[in-house]
Amino acid sequence: MQWLSLFIEEMCCPAEVSLIQSELSRKPGVGDMEFDLFSQRLNVQHDPAIVTPNGVRRFLAEFGMTAHPWRDVREMTDFQGRSQRLRTLTTWMSGVSFLAGIVFHAVQFMPVDGAVDWITSETTVYTRVLYGLSILLSFLFIGPVAFRAILRGRADMNLLIFVAVVGALVLGEWFEASMVTFLFSSSVWLEQWSMKQVQSAMRGHLQQSPLIARCRKSGHGQTVELPIEQVDVGSLVEVWAGEIVPLDGRVVKGESHVNEAVMTGESMAVGKQKGDFVYAGSTNIESTLQLETICRVNESTLTRTMTMVAEAQAKKAGIQTTVERFAEVYTPLIMLAALCLMVIPPAIAGQTFDPWFHLALVVLVIACPCALVISTPVATTVALTRGIREGVLIRGSRFIEVMADVKTVCFDKTGTLTEGNPQVVSLWSKEKSRRDELLEIAATLEQQSLHPLAKAVMSYAESQGIAPLPAPPIETVFGQGIRGVIGGRQCWIGSLGWARKLSEDLEALSDQYTESALPSTTVVVGVEREILGTLRLEDPIREAGQKLVGALRQAGIRQTQILSGDDSVCVESVQRETGMDVGRGDLLPEQKLAWIDQLSESTSVAMVGDGVNDAPALARADVGIAMGAMGLEVVLKSADVSLMNNDLNKLPWLIRFSRKVRSTIRWNIFLAVAAKATVLGFAFSGFAYLWLAVLADTGATLLVVLNALGLLRSQHD
Repeated sequence: MQWLSLFIEEMCCPAEVSLIQSELSRKPGVGDMEFDLFSQRLNVQHDPAIVTPNGVRRFLAEFGMTAHPWRDVREMTDFQGRSQRLRTLTTWMSGVSFLAGIVFHAVQFMPVDGAVDWITSETTVYTRVLYGLSILLSFLFIGPVAFRAILRGRADMNLLIFVAVVGALVLGEWFEASMVTFLFSSSVWLEQWSMKQVQSAMRGHLQQSPLIARCRKSGHGQTVELPIEQVDVGSLVEVWAGEIVPLDGRVVKGESHVNEAVMTGESMAVGKQKGDFVYAGSTNIESTLQLETICRVNESTLTRTMTMVAEAQAKKAGIQTTVERFAEVYTPLIMLAALCLMVIPPAIAGQTFDPWFHLALVVLVIACPCALVISTPVATTVALTRGIREGVLIRGSRFIEVMADVKTVCFDKTGTLTEGNPQVVSLWSKEKSRRDELLEIAATLEQQSLHPLAKAVMSYAESQGIAPLPAPPIETVFGQGIRGVIGGRQCWIGSLGWARKLSEDLEALSDQYTESALPSTTVVVGVEREILGTLRLEDPIREAGQKLVGALRQAGIRQTQILSGDDSVCVESVQRETGMDVGRGDLLPEQKLAWIDQLSESTSVAMVGDGVNDAPALARADVGIAMGAMGLEVVLKSADVSLMNNDLNKLPWLIRFSRKVRSTIRWNIFLAVAAKATVLGFAFSGFAYLWLAVLADTGATLLVVLNALGLLRSQHD
């Protein structure tokens, strides 16, 4: 099965999403589907042996959906812009015709019938022509969609409006029919405008990357401008002051400060010099930098991040699924009620047909659930976008919901609460003559490890003039250490707890891991069952970590815990300095999972770690949060939430913001339901106006979108 990405011209409402899902799911060879309503994007899984990409597009065309291959997001934005301009023109012309009809109507009948009653007066031919032209212009967009809905036997807002307008014309209500079509066209235009604000917010980050790169020719001093798609790995790219970095690269010449807010959410510029990494989308502030590109445009950190955001937008929140199921029942029931209103009172009670028919048309318009269905996805989409702005990548709207319920937060220690840059501060060798042997074994075993402590051991060995031997086959005992055969002997390096299992020679170590007042980690080096000595490493606690607990308490977190594989003495020291409620050390990976399972029985749990060594724990928690994920694809994919830099202050913000998003969704649902209930109340009280029903429905949709957009502007989350 392969994934196919398509831009769907007509997909601008939940009704179209439902139609595509229903029809396409019956097509042989078609699998899962993902929808991004705000980008009008469909991702569909298909079997090329059964149905080709062109076959999928042709099938979509059979029920009125025009599909284009999804290319660069900017091309899709331009396409949408042309469509929006055409709708703007027809809506404006419809409005002019409608207003001209009102003027003609009023001039003819207001002097006779008065300032109010002229509206109900019989229309002349000229007035009907103007009202009819207004209706016709609006129907250029409404009609085709309504016709497709009839063919497929599926009701959407366009079909309901079509039926309501035809019904009004049958009753001779030209003024009301024209007003309904103009109001509906105007409200759809307003909805599209507000949706465009959501799209602009989403796409702003991707559009930070320029389309052209200034490449330096090999062996020449000249530069040539190339589309970024044509720039190969290893190319030399010049970025002048004030320009945006086009591709991920490493500085080979120049010094400058770079604003990386597009990736990290941090507005403070970062100094860059030779050898430093620079991300696509960052802004070069001071002077020219020459970069060597390390990937192609489709592999850049910015592109991969935005791809994950698009995938996250396609994943429905739990409340969204519930609302959609409700809408599937609500719409047919309301339509059935409208039919009963139209038939039963005149047929059984002998009442006049026209007023009940008019009331039924009003109820029919109210049947459209657009505002209700869109209430959740618009809020979660804006929330995902705001998260990226803050340097927080949320991999699905479901995790916003879960994060709002979190009451317990667990942390790994190394690289999470500490800076993740440990240094060897002391070495103890049982026999001084074997000090170099100890370092050589440690460096040889650690050279293949990805653990944060491995880099520190390697750096210390290098500073002492000790080079590692050729790397032997090693065995990593997860959460314990590493062992391998060096020179025919079984050598190992690992935690004190593991050393107790491998050797009984522990008396000499009794004071080696308690003498430092700072949080430190002791690793033991041994050969066979003999201990050679220890290395003590210290990793300073992050500045934000010392204030973190108070901020989490204010955000509504009830308990904080440290779950670490480091020795208990070190973990307890970090617990005291940070003020965490509980500190648990010497934990094997399965023990971490057991603690998370136990906590999850009574509360929602978030686990914060580095995303590499803590992947199982992150996966087991209700929400897994990875620190320092920027540029590390393995981290981006392993966690539910990724903090793109190492700012722990984003954690309390994320919790508060998730709760604000949940509150916004609830308000949106209330607005949608209240609007329909209010119009129903007016209708059954004798104020059954079609234009009021249209205004309420589309007005509720607009309010829902604008309310969600407030999440982008909120400063105090």
